[in-house]
Amino acid sequence: TMVLMIQKEVARRIVAKPPRMNLLAVSVQFYAEAKIVGYVSAAAFWPRPKVDAAIIKIPPTPPATPARAWRAGKNAVFPAIANKTAFFEIVKAGFSQPRKQLLGNLAKKLNISKEKLLKIFQDLDISEKVRAENLSLEQWISLVTSLKPITDK
Repeated sequence: TMVLMIQKEVARRIVAKPPRMNLLAVSVQFYAEAKIVGYVSAAAFWPRPKVDAAIIKIPPTPPATPARAWRAGKNAVFPAIANKTAFFEIVKAGFSQPRKQLLGNLAKKLNISKEKLLKIFQDLDISEKVRAENLSLEQWISLVTSLKPITDK
């Protein structure tokens, strides 16, 4: 378990949930369930910094555990991600232009047709207009698992 004191805004980015997900949040949450356990005012330091701090606890958790599947839904089961490099490449592609829709980002960065991606999005009940920040970690895992046969070609 790691316990860190970091800038409050960085801590909030790490523990973010949809609709405020970001590449840092997905990356940390893939490996652990980070939690803010307290805040420290800038006034507690000398010299005083310009920002407040947060204490964050990060206990390691394997990515595709039954506990995570249980939290995602009664019968949800997520396969283990064997190729973590590919997982993060796809997630990074999704967040490459955060103000753009995920469908366009993935099509462009992964060189996959929008039609193929749209079919996968429909199968996973993901809106074609969704942005990367709106997907939960579990949805990212499902999406990457569904994209694997296409991206392996």
